[in-house]
Amino acid sequence: MIGNDAELVDRLLAISRAFAGHMDPGTAFRATAVEIGRLLPHDHIDVAILLNEGRSHICYETGCPTSWSELVLSPPPVELSPVRAVLRGELPFLLTDDALHDQRFHFVGALDEPIFAAKLRSRIIVPLRARGDIIGALNISRHEPGCYTPADLEIAQQCAEFIAPYIFALIQSEEAHRAMLAESTARNREELLRVGASRLTEGMERERRRIAMDLHDQTLADLSRVVRQVSALHRHGVAGAGQLAELEREIVNCLTELRHIVDDMRPSVLELFGLRDAIEAHLNRSVSRATPSIAVNIHDTSGGAADDLPERTLTAIYRIAQEAINNAVKHATPGCIEVRVESTPALLRVIVSDDGSGCFRVDPQASGGIGHMHTRADLIGARLRIGRSGRKAGTRVALEVPLAGESVFAGTLPPEIAPAAMESL
Repeated sequence: MIGNDAELVDRLLAISRAFAGHMDPGTAFRATAVEIGRLLPHDHIDVAILLNEGRSHICYETGCPTSWSELVLSPPPVELSPVRAVLRGELPFLLTDDALHDQRFHFVGALDEPIFAAKLRSRIIVPLRARGDIIGALNISRHEPGCYTPADLEIAQQCAEFIAPYIFALIQSEEAHRAMLAESTARNREELLRVGASRLTEGMERERRRIAMDLHDQTLADLSRVVRQVSALHRHGVAGAGQLAELEREIVNCLTELRHIVDDMRPSVLELFGLRDAIEAHLNRSVSRATPSIAVNIHDTSGGAADDLPERTLTAIYRIAQEAINNAVKHATPGCIEVRVESTPALLRVIVSDDGSGCFRVDPQASGGIGHMHTRADLIGARLRIGRSGRKAGTRVALEVPLAGESVFAGTLPPEIAPAAMESL
């Protein structure tokens, strides 16, 4: 393959030139793989790169494609790599005539499916080292068995020594870029939550003023009328059955309105009976006076998964469902509203859907009810999606809440905002 040392040096310099101008590790490696192929012909070549202080790894490959490329999306533990012995430094290299039958590549849980699928028989695996540490492995393969010799192994080791610093520098650059993006995203999220929490607090203040007006204009007025009726009966010293019945109705109406106001302020059904019953009670109450009538369905297959959630998280879920139901009743003129409560080991899902006039475009940063829904979801670390219920019409509001613990987003709020915002839930 290589006639002399001068030719090897020329090839290594060509590999160096192939790195020029590339900032992405995958693109850079694929460019150098062409030059490595002039030294060591191959059908498949990849580099396994260690991440997270050697706990996980990703793979960049070229040649026949395999599922190893998908590791970039979700880096698995190093323990699952077929070449873990080299990545861990347990073996200085791996050289095999037929990897399909070499048990060093196959063990319980090994990500070895591509070896069989792509028929990667002849293989050379050598470590990539930078600053004295193993940062990954160079893996060279051919379909035919028995293709590589100890002399080829030596060339592969020289290639690995040559490309390792370049790969390391590109990986470090990419990690720095990812960290910068993550910090920028975190700052943007913090600012969005700051604005959202401010809007939510303003909305709560408006709601308190509305409740005060309801109490003044309706309940207090009704009670004043009851007092006047009682005073009139007292002056006349006598009360007929009809008068007493009317007085009883007035008092019952006042009590009903007060209960509605109190329930809106602090849903007692939620505290006493749980999420499912609280949503059902609000759903039935919301459609009770609708014209034309609205059918309702509620399905709970969660097995009480919401019971162990923190109180403020449970209240936020209820408020989001409450707003979704209110929007459907007030704006969509639906024939039916359906609520589903589902769970997986990791998530609780609450889905409110209707067959009304539809909601085709929703701005997550919108003010008002929808904006408050998104802010509530962010504050408890939940994901809220609003879109079509079906192909023709209808709206679907889907809330997914992690069951593992407290919100991961609430902690990003500034300390002067977080307590007040969560209390507003």
